[in-house]
Amino acid sequence: MMENELIKALITIVSFFNRTDRDKAFIKDAGVDLETTSFQLFATIGREQPTNVSELANMLGKSHSSVSRQIDKLEKKGLVKTKDGSKDARVRSIELSADGKKLKEVLDKTRMNNISKALDDWSDSEKDDLLKNLQHLATTLNGFEDTDSSK
Repeated sequence: MMENELIKALITIVSFFNRTDRDKAFIKDAGVDLETTSFQLFATIGREQPTNVSELANMLGKSHSSVSRQIDKLEKKGLVKTKDGSKDARVRSIELSADGKKLKEVLDKTRMNNISKALDDWSDSEKDDLLKNLQHLATTLNGFEDTDSSK
């Protein structure tokens, strides 16, 4: 029974972060020029860099061609830079450009302000407990992913 409640809570959290209407509001709140369709991709590149199209497509559940087109748009805007992979020239390595890093800083600051507001009535102890439990869950899921893929 508890597992069902855990799954329900996790789906609620994931859904919160995956909603494009929330992305649009977040971008507006940050006061930045970034298309909603590129937001999750840009944020993922910022967290995972250097990365590549295949990894991004897999993480975001999008097609390789869709991600590749969005990366081209971000590159034209000067927010990311790509280069041929060191092991395989067919695999483009992707990372934020200097302008992309500046944009990421603005987004990170906005995200921190928003989470601070959301958790304003939480005690420091509750925040510490949440952090420890989320880190434990992340470690557990990463370990599960590694062992599960070998089946």
